[in-house]
Order: sequence, then structure tokens, then C-alpha cells
Amino acid sequence: MSAPAVTLPWRAELALEFALRGARTRLTAQRHCGPLLVQRPFHPESSDVCHAYLIHPPAGLVGGDELQLSVKLADGAQVLLTTPSATRFYRSSALVSQLTQVFTVADDACLEWLPQENLLFDAARARITTRIELAPRARFVGWEMLCLGRPACAEGFAHGTLDQRIALYRDGQPLLLERLRPAPGRALQADGAALRGHAACATLLATGADVGHLELARESLACASPALASATLLDDVLVCRLLAPHVAPLRVCLERLWTLLRPTLLARDAHAPRIWST
Repeated sequence: MSAPAVTLPWRAELALEFALRGARTRLTAQRHCGPLLVQRPFHPESSDVCHAYLIHPPAGLVGGDELQLSVKLADGAQVLLTTPSATRFYRSSALVSQLTQVFTVADDACLEWLPQENLLFDAARARITTRIELAPRARFVGWEMLCLGRPACAEGFAHGTLDQRIALYRDGQPLLLERLRPAPGRALQADGAALRGHAACATLLATGADVGHLELARESLACASPALASATLLDDVLVCRLLAPHVAPLRVCLERLWTLLRPTLLARDAHAPRIWST
């Protein structure tokens, strides 16, 4: 008898580089290995902002899979990155699935990182790492959304593990270091310290903010029901955190908040990516 087929984990890498070419930001280098790529960038705004959509055709990770994303913005580059759908982490008996994202933003450049959520099926084992490295005059606005289990299917997250890290640096100095590692089986319990019984959470970070942006964020988040939300100013970094029973209200709150903040933070009107309407 022949031995059963063994499915090996997938490893995918994508490295992108953006730079000013004349008056517009262009994708100047793209290297990828495995099923992770970017669609042809385009410029839907009247300004120089380059929009790009990250595509992962399998749409999910199983045990042992690794996705690595590296994005570099040269001086003055203006980039908006998003994804067309959620990144799914499927159940695994032992191996950990890993998503690593590193963003490097040079002086006078601005990165807007606005992905869809990371969705963890019950019994998934996930490690998610996001690192943002800013030059002294670089700008960043971005969010991360996370959902444990599938609330719409009445599926919880009783048996999985999660290790999520977000690190924001400017000129090599840490501005924010955050780690979410809920205890297995307690992540969604009402008395759990991590999510207070909620299945979904989100964090928005925006640099170059002031008290006016903080007040604007708090006014916007005041009507976040059924989500719970708060906003804090750490030096010039606006930190907004949200909890909800499922992802949909988080997405609505974040998109509304981004629409309000963009004109004053980045001096340009909000121009939602077209993929959000499909």
C-alpha cells in the first residue's frame, strides 16, 4: 500500500517598494514567492497617493503556514494598502500559523494600512506580528482587526491559541509595544481580561495627532454601539481600541473614524478603496 500523502505547510513572501516618480508614487519593486501578491497599483485620487490591494489566493492559513510581508516607502512616497477579504486561520492540531508584517516608512512618506480582519477559527494556532518602523518625519495611519471564532455560526474559540504583537517605532525608539495573548479557553469568557467576553477587537494607530484629533476620535467613537471603544493620545500617537460581539460594527467604526481623521491628519479628503464596495 502506498503511504498517505503528506501536505506540507505553505510559505509565502512578498516584498514591495514604493517611491516617488515625478508627482506620483509608484510601485518600483515587487518580489514574491508563493501565493501572496499585489494587484496592479492605481491612483484613484487626484493626489499622488498610490492604492494597492494585497492578494492571498488561498485566503487562509493552515497549521505551519507562514506569510511574510515587507513594505518599504522611500522619501515622500504616499501609499494606501488594503486587502479584499479577511485572512483566515484554520484549525490546527499542533503547528502554528504565522503572519509577519514589517512596514518601513522613510521621511516625508505616509503609509495607510487598512486591511480586513484576521479571522481565527476555533482550534487555530496563530502568531501575528506587525512592526512599523518610521523615520523621524514619516507618517502612519493604520488598523488591525481580529475576530476569535465565528460568531455568526455560533462558534467560539475554546481550544485555540493566539499571540498577536504590534510594535510602532520612530527613529529606532519604541512609541507603542503591544501584545495580546489570551489564555486558551478563556479569551471569550465574560470575566476574561483580554476581550471582556467579546469575540472581536480592533486597534487603530495614527501618528502626528494632537488633542483636536483625540476629541474628534472620541466624538466619533461615542456612537460606536454595540461596540465598546476608547481613544488615547500617547505623545503624538492616537490609539483607538474597540471591542464588539462581531467584526461588522468594528469595520463601520474604523471606516468612519478614518474618514473623519484623514483630512486633518493627512491634508487630503477620504477616498475609500473601491474594493470596499464590492
